[in-house]
Amino acid sequence: MTVTAMRSGAAASEVHWRMPDVFMLRTAGLPIEVADALAFDDTSAWTRRVLDLEGRLRRTGQELADALQDAVARNLDDGQLRQRLIRLRRDVYNLRAPRQADPAAWPVDQLGVDTHERLCDWLTTFATYRAELADGAQILDRDLTDRRTILRQLADDPDLRGGILLSSPSLDQYLSTYLRDTGTPSKRARRVERSLLEYAFRTACKTSPFSRLTTVNVGTFRDDGTDVLLAADIRDADGPTPKRAGSRLNLATIGRLSAIVLADETLRPDLPVTLTTGWRIQHGRLRYLRRRRISNEDGDAAITMESIHESLFVLPTGQLLADILAVFEGGQVLRLATVVERLTSERRPAAEVAQYLHHLLRVGLLVVPNLQLDIHADDPVAHYQASLREIGTGWADRLADRVHTVNQLASAYPDEDIAGRRQTLAGIRAELTAAHTDLSRPEIPAPRTLVYEDAALVTRHPVTADRGRWEREVLPGLRALARLMPVFDINLPRRLVTKGFFRARYGVGGRCDDLLTFAHEFQQDFFEHYSGRSMRRRAFDEQNRYVRQENWFRLDEITALDDARMEVAQRINDAYHALPTDATELVLDDAFMTEVAAMVPDRLGELDPRSFFLQIAEGAAGTRVVVNRIYSGMTLLFSRFAYLFQDEDLTGRLRAELAQLQPAGAVLAELKGGYDATNLNLHPAVTPYELVCPGEISFRPEAEQIHMDDLVITHDAGADRLVLRSRRLDAEVIPVYLGFLLPMALPEVQQVLLNFAYVGMAQPDLWAGTTVPLPGRGIATYPRIRHRDLVLQRRMWKLHPDYLPPARTPDQSEADWVLSWARWRRDNDLPRRVFATAEGGRRSDGDAVDGAGGGGAGDPAGRPEHKPLYVDFDSPFSLYLLDALARRAGSRLVLNEMLPDRDEQVLRGGAGSYVTELTVELNGMRIERGEHG
Repeated sequence: MTVTAMRSGAAASEVHWRMPDVFMLRTAGLPIEVADALAFDDTSAWTRRVLDLEGRLRRTGQELADALQDAVARNLDDGQLRQRLIRLRRDVYNLRAPRQADPAAWPVDQLGVDTHERLCDWLTTFATYRAELADGAQILDRDLTDRRTILRQLADDPDLRGGILLSSPSLDQYLSTYLRDTGTPSKRARRVERSLLEYAFRTACKTSPFSRLTTVNVGTFRDDGTDVLLAADIRDADGPTPKRAGSRLNLATIGRLSAIVLADETLRPDLPVTLTTGWRIQHGRLRYLRRRRISNEDGDAAITMESIHESLFVLPTGQLLADILAVFEGGQVLRLATVVERLTSERRPAAEVAQYLHHLLRVGLLVVPNLQLDIHADDPVAHYQASLREIGTGWADRLADRVHTVNQLASAYPDEDIAGRRQTLAGIRAELTAAHTDLSRPEIPAPRTLVYEDAALVTRHPVTADRGRWEREVLPGLRALARLMPVFDINLPRRLVTKGFFRARYGVGGRCDDLLTFAHEFQQDFFEHYSGRSMRRRAFDEQNRYVRQENWFRLDEITALDDARMEVAQRINDAYHALPTDATELVLDDAFMTEVAAMVPDRLGELDPRSFFLQIAEGAAGTRVVVNRIYSGMTLLFSRFAYLFQDEDLTGRLRAELAQLQPAGAVLAELKGGYDATNLNLHPAVTPYELVCPGEISFRPEAEQIHMDDLVITHDAGADRLVLRSRRLDAEVIPVYLGFLLPMALPEVQQVLLNFAYVGMAQPDLWAGTTVPLPGRGIATYPRIRHRDLVLQRRMWKLHPDYLPPARTPDQSEADWVLSWARWRRDNDLPRRVFATAEGGRRSDGDAVDGAGGGGAGDPAGRPEHKPLYVDFDSPFSLYLLDALARRAGSRLVLNEMLPDRDEQVLRGGAGSYVTELTVELNGMRIERGEHG
């Protein structure tokens, strides 16, 4: 579908916004009723009764204290009664038990009838209050016992337990002991319980795809007149919701095998090698891009990553090197032993030749195609196995057999029950350990994470949404928000300074025919320093005022973006201060969106692709769409899951969408990012071309490959933008990166190429830069921000962790501690359900059972600090987790309202309601009026 946006203030271009017909539905793995079942209903009712009585005692006690003060004044001649009344007044005022709590002990005549009646009522209420307080421990213990029973039953849910098995194998082991021991839990058992709780809350209340903890489904926008924002018919009953899953071996296991092989000098002679691409001889030296891999061999890390660095490297030329280049002429791939044999002569001993070739392999002039992975293959591990067999040696065939076995085990993983999955993982680990032993490196462990699993719901009918209703109700607000995203995009300045550097070095309208030289000089002379300073830059000062970016090349675009960012803060500020003090919502009108968008520079390129994580809330306030996060577009958030949806031809639909986005005179070419030994980069080929960097092997047809030496950079003076062009294709080349690594994590040359791509990274915080008071050591409340029916930011509370109720002391009962939280929540008028996030880490408890899903060391719940924690204030279980989070927090804790709330979820099945999230793309295509009329 296509919608045309208003022209920018400069009126030099117009943007057409295209929303593809496909979207992605993410669904929580368990119904939200699971979280409800873990609430302490009786305990919560008890805290409400106690606090109600407490509130009544304080209200009536104030009036009674004043009346008692008058009684003291009337009885100055009765010293004993006067002292009794003074003590009574203090007890009433401080909500303490009076020494004489019997109303009959107080004389009516001296107090007066009205005061005596008030005292009788207060003492009766106080007696009820004390009785309720005394019941608290028993009520809490009963609730705790019941909820632990529910939690233990929940631990056997196959979807939840399966996710824990993959994410935290050690927690899975500890759970067996926890479930057998039904007595009072020990300190270790409580830590296990907290980890289990967080997984349960995450699976029922959040939508982060991992194993079966969250499923994904492909949805389609249709013109079927259903008038629904989402239609999905779940096939679930009272048991687990039916799911279908796919799994893949962790490619880090393959990367580790390749690293072991390459490091073994006894195996190197068997390896087929070829020259890296992009080399050239200048001034008597051979110049090429060296790629260095630094592998992490930690067997306990949840995520295994290698780091890759690229830099220009030169070698002195000589006859031996010239002969080597001649041997590999035409892209020959030869066994290293064969090359040694061809180059050996009387004056050139074989040992010296072999040593020199090993050196060239180490410094990356020679590469081994058979040890590289094809991230676009339907089965990358099977492709790797076949490449090993092509080596044609006994050790390679044995290694290929091991790889085949682990790949079969990994592929069959979803079909097993929990016990079978444990056996499968043990079998994979045993095979990998045996492979390392076969290669004489038994001391190198296999990665902790062995398999990645994705799952989809089984639905009765295809997942759909009504296109017409989206166009009427959602798209106008989403389009308006998309037009503001350049103001918040942290990647956009990187693109702009690349243009600034190029103009300074090559001039307006300049041209560079050597991309690698430009990338090297750009990195060395500017970009490395710029990136470092940008990462250290504080965007807001101590007064929360926006700090302008360092405008190294005095670019008008950066000035305009800074102006727009400051305008946003000022307008939000003015709107906030115009609100009533008790307002819970701030509404941005159309004028705000259009006038700020008019400040965005007009010439930022031909494309502006964005994708949005959205949630739909249907409640008493009507239907609202909530923006969770904003990412880059160009099919990024779809292609990773394409292997799950081959029957729906998701890959074909993504290719067709990209074809619609490809500007005239340009081609889209994928930038692989340099990393192949990570599942974060796995996806099918969806672009017509692929950029091939030095050190990479492309498995696509030669006609679809674009090598670095084919690329030139020009500055289009008319449009004032940098253009990457292919000589062979005589077309502009637009890089497309579809991996999930952050730009700063990519190798150096890949980062430079990414500056020619339209990769957006924008997460707007509309409160940043305003004069709305920060909490200091207290708490600050921020209203919800909405434009039309689009919620841009949820209602929020920021507070210092010390503002929370203090940690429980040894002499404090658990019931009293729970009551202190209920009192704190009531005093601060917080909703029952929120999500909590810590800003910065203060310290680590060091009591982690295991890191979960990439959680940092020392995290008791195994959760990365930036992940929001679901909090239900009616569940002491939640309070345990929040209390632990607060102890690790830095100077601030952020609470966001749960929106959609418990009863506003739109997806329901037989087992209950499910939290959902939609991934929707909105790709902007800018048409320059000067070029296209």
